[in-house]
Amino acid sequence: MKPNIHVKTRLAKWWKTAKLTAHLMAGVPDYANYVAQQRKHNPNAPVMTEQQFQDYCRKRRCGANGGRCC
Repeated sequence: MKPNIHVKTRLAKWWKTAKLTAHLMAGVPDYANYVAQQRKHNPNAPVMTEQQFQDYCRKRRCGANGGRCC
């Protein structure tokens, strides 16, 4: 008996959302979401590379000097 395709699609969507939520709660930024938002709202603006994005997020979270934020 094959599972319903609709159920598989819903489970896959739920898993993706749960994974993204867990990553954001742990402070792991989502580069793909950043690129989509940047292209939607600022289509002519340059998009950071993934490495630049990770560095930007780390500096924003921990401060430019690498110290603790809290």
